[in-house]
Amino acid sequence: MKATSSLFNRIASVAVTILLALSATACSDDGTPKARTGGPVWVEGQGAPEAAGFMRVQTPTGATEVKGAVQRGFQDTIYLISFTASAAEAETFIADLRPQEALRANTPRDPKTYTTITPWSHLGLPEPETEQTVRTASVCPPCIKDERRSTVQSITIFIQDTGDGRVRVYLKAF
Repeated sequence: MKATSSLFNRIASVAVTILLALSATACSDDGTPKARTGGPVWVEGQGAPEAAGFMRVQTPTGATEVKGAVQRGFQDTIYLISFTASAAEAETFIADLRPQEALRANTPRDPKTYTTITPWSHLGLPEPETEQTVRTASVCPPCIKDERRSTVQSITIFIQDTGDGRVRVYLKAF
């Protein structure tokens, strides 16, 4: 029993030492938190073709203003692609993704108070969550057993009516 207690005390002592060392490295000399490093970064040279390849999609033939990016994050790599197309082409494109629910109206958020991560600004686009006339849906390829997209965990879809029978499609996947 005494040996078990002694072993426990040694393990506890080592654990405390490790925790103290870790906490010391998390703060600068004056006690303020250090800036986090290794966070999400945009992958240079990867854009719409890589995002489309990951999602296994092909933009409609009439698509214009095609933009894309890839962001490596702490846990997931995020793939973005956006384009404008005719409303009919966009509807056909979205139907092929097989969303779990019909596109629904998005309640726009105030861009002045919307403080979540804003990846679309990296592409020079407004955040769809803050725009008017946007519909949204999501896709879980593993949930619907879409073998074409077996490596994709989730796709968020936004479609914004831009007028003249055209829409902007936003896809965000990981």
